[in-house]
Amino acid sequence: MRELDKNTREAANLPARRFHRGPLGRVLERFLQSRASASSDFSLVELEQLWLAAAAHDPAIGLHLFAQFSPQDWHVLAHLCLFCADVAESSRCWARYASLAADSDQLRLVEEAEGAGVELQIDAPPQLARFLAEHYMVMALTQMRRGTGQALLPVRARFRHARPTYHAQYRPWFGERIEFNAPHNRLLFDRATLALPMLNRHAGMVELLCQELDRRLAQRRQLGGWAAKVAASARQALEQGMTPSLESVAEALHQSPRTLRRRLEEQDLSFRQVLDLLRAELEQHYQLEGFGRAQIGELLGYNDTAAYLHARKRWRDPAAS
Repeated sequence: MRELDKNTREAANLPARRFHRGPLGRVLERFLQSRASASSDFSLVELEQLWLAAAAHDPAIGLHLFAQFSPQDWHVLAHLCLFCADVAESSRCWARYASLAADSDQLRLVEEAEGAGVELQIDAPPQLARFLAEHYMVMALTQMRRGTGQALLPVRARFRHARPTYHAQYRPWFGERIEFNAPHNRLLFDRATLALPMLNRHAGMVELLCQELDRRLAQRRQLGGWAAKVAASARQALEQGMTPSLESVAEALHQSPRTLRRRLEEQDLSFRQVLDLLRAELEQHYQLEGFGRAQIGELLGYNDTAAYLHARKRWRDPAAS
């Protein structure tokens, strides 16, 4: 007789928590002078709470927060853009890899009669989406200005949110052609701006970083369906300092271990393979953020560095396991 789930199918199919990955949450904590979290990954609920608390001190914090970032705080995409050949290539890299930073973010390249650029889609509550749109666009312009050595401006900036009370503070970043209550978030540049070269362009560094980021994209694409739910639950356990097991994850997802194992087998995956994929992705993220081996091993749920180093051989060469 086919085994039944412990609870209803509706309970078993609750959406997985979505995360923002990287230093953003920690910089907000530093701005608020609050205790730093153990993990650098923040759920969108946690991130919105931090943004709202910061906005109580500075309503325009979305425009100002990137000034609080040191180069050590930058996401790898902020570094990658400085090695690109020109503004156009940095925009393409941003669009290609934005989803690695947050589960809520998608970028696509767009072209209109007056110029070309990026459209930013943020699947988040309205207040959080406004903060993130402001932050991302200021971050992009900051790095483009830093990279080219010129105070470039877009030919047009569009924002989905309503005009805020501090809208005058948008002009130094976005110029005079700013639209609010627009159907999308967009930054558009003219052809001359897109062709501006980056002063520190380095094709070899671009290739190296893109190889790593492409690998991370491939790993994320493997984790769909029930594997994605398992990975999200395991990630949450690691954030709380616990080592995830098939039994604990099954309980969190309102499944029996046997049923959850069968669901993963339908995707040609085992629980250990999902956990390995998750840990490999997190390891690369922590390495790019500058964590040492001992700290990475602890964050990935290992009691000692030797056990972590032994396990990572399996992630890097699955055929050898």
